[in-house]
Amino acid sequence: MLERLLHFVTGSPAFQFLRSVTPFDFLSDSELKRATDALTIEYHAVGSTLFVQGQSEVSDLYVVLKGALEVIKGSPEVVDDPVSQGDPGAQGSVSRLLGAGQAYGAAAILTNGGIALSTVRAHQDTFLYALPKPLFLELCTAHREFHDFFADALGPRMLERVGLTLRQKWLVGVPESDALRFGLTVGEICARELTWCDAAESIRDAAQRMLSRRVSTLLVGDGVRLAGIVTERRLLEEVVAAGVDVRRAVSEVMIPPAAPVAASTPLADAMEVMVRANVGALPVADSQGTIVGLLTDQELLVAQGSSPMDYLRDLAQTQLLKDLAERRSRLPRLARTLMLEGSRIESLTWLVSTVSDTTLRRLLEMAIGELGEPPVPFAFLTLGSEGRREQTLVTDQDNAIVYADVAGKEELSARYFAQLGERVCAWLKEVGIAYCHAHVMASNPQWCQSLSAWKDYFTGWVRVPDPKAVLNSNIFFDFREIYGDFSIAAELRTHVRELLEPRPGLFFRLVAQEVVRQRLPVGLFGGVAVATRGKREDVFDIKLPISRISDLARLHALWHGVEPPNTLERLRQLAGRSVLEARQCLDLQHAYCFLMQLRLAKQLSALNEGAELDNLISVKEISSLERKFLEDTFRLIERVQEITRRRFVRTV
Repeated sequence: MLERLLHFVTGSPAFQFLRSVTPFDFLSDSELKRATDALTIEYHAVGSTLFVQGQSEVSDLYVVLKGALEVIKGSPEVVDDPVSQGDPGAQGSVSRLLGAGQAYGAAAILTNGGIALSTVRAHQDTFLYALPKPLFLELCTAHREFHDFFADALGPRMLERVGLTLRQKWLVGVPESDALRFGLTVGEICARELTWCDAAESIRDAAQRMLSRRVSTLLVGDGVRLAGIVTERRLLEEVVAAGVDVRRAVSEVMIPPAAPVAASTPLADAMEVMVRANVGALPVADSQGTIVGLLTDQELLVAQGSSPMDYLRDLAQTQLLKDLAERRSRLPRLARTLMLEGSRIESLTWLVSTVSDTTLRRLLEMAIGELGEPPVPFAFLTLGSEGRREQTLVTDQDNAIVYADVAGKEELSARYFAQLGERVCAWLKEVGIAYCHAHVMASNPQWCQSLSAWKDYFTGWVRVPDPKAVLNSNIFFDFREIYGDFSIAAELRTHVRELLEPRPGLFFRLVAQEVVRQRLPVGLFGGVAVATRGKREDVFDIKLPISRISDLARLHALWHGVEPPNTLERLRQLAGRSVLEARQCLDLQHAYCFLMQLRLAKQLSALNEGAELDNLISVKEISSLERKFLEDTFRLIERVQEITRRRFVRTV
């Protein structure tokens, strides 16, 4: 039973206590005295319930003076303790204790209309300082640091909450009779009865073991450490078809195993690992690293009725252009299912990009089948968002061809690859991927060139930069090879790295000037500025803040030699290596994930309603929580732009 001691705190103990507690130590003495003068003390006996999640009103900010509170985590956004940021144990239906100096209530007040985001009980006999909500909000308004301490601590929890509201608002209600169950974990469907053999065992004995146990996959090792995997398909292709002596050791034909995943790994993430590693079996390990299960296509088929691996392989083996278009049309349903199941935005964009990659590879194979083998080695490059693996459902083509310099074959090579580029880009349009409005495509002779020509391009962009070079840096520095001779792309990447290693000042200054010049649409009072586009009122382009984060990440990555083009991976690697603090890099990751979730959810909703796909979001369509996250994201981007301006524009 809640018991409130109706007396005001006077004297210095409260002042001295809060002076040592962050973020109250940000306040001046006069402001802190005003806060302590307004404090009341509450006492709660051990075991008593203070708040019930989703029901109780939180009218104050509570700071533990003595004792402890148990915060029961029935939802992701439950604790105001900033120490819990990034804590892997902060998820699920578990509890966390708040001790002296830790606070509760800011999340409910700032993001949930004053309704408790968690159930809270007294873990011990507990005394709390209670700061009235009006004064707490006043201090948040007056002091950015005070506000940011609580608001930033909400980052990952707000992100998950926003994802939940987006799914509930825009994706619920669409038929799911044939949906793939991506929400399962690996541990829920993996095979637990494993069959092992020793690495020295003969191929014949291993095959007989598989036959007697009626398994299609055999683990090679000592029962604890996994050395390799042998599959039925492997034996057919590498032994029977090749006529290999079955008396030889099975270790000679085993497949190196993929890195084990935990049983708690979401199925969508495991599928991503399997496709990236091109493996049909994924070992599952416990917390000690012991192999306890195996995930294969068979488990995916049994659990889901159809395998996402099979979908991608089917796409890769499609023979006709019209069939390729039909198979690609399944992508929105798969993406929607992933989002409904709460998959990470990286898994969502990975799926979209993987489907695009698979489609492009198949078209290249079909085109080469018609044109004949290329006269010289080449690499087909994807650029921009596809190069970064960050595509959504609204995308166009950004690609290029780079081919080897071979004396005497210059004209033949130019003619062949021009035809290849034209054919592939036309086919991409036929299967649903629009032409690039800026003509940055392999069908444009300017972007279908020899390796030496591409080296000259990059050399000119870096050493003799101009505004056009800045624009090109946004596209071509994010290239990724997906077909052909990857050593050609590797040589080009080495050339680019060597150009940037001296950190040419003029190039970085011009790129930075463009990155910080492009301001976001912010209104008079710090809100998101909106406009009218055609018949749509009060909308903004969600692609703008996404592009700003990508541009900032690219600039700092090029400066520090971070090679992966993916924005989130760049931000992870930049943490602690650049003028951007680790916390700022983390906040940018959260902001980027939020923006991409919002963008993709809106696109999927538009598809379901038969509306036109675009990147416009109406402020009337988003909740107050989403709007607050959006406004915080805009402010974060502006702060990072200012840091970037001071670092590059003035000093490079």
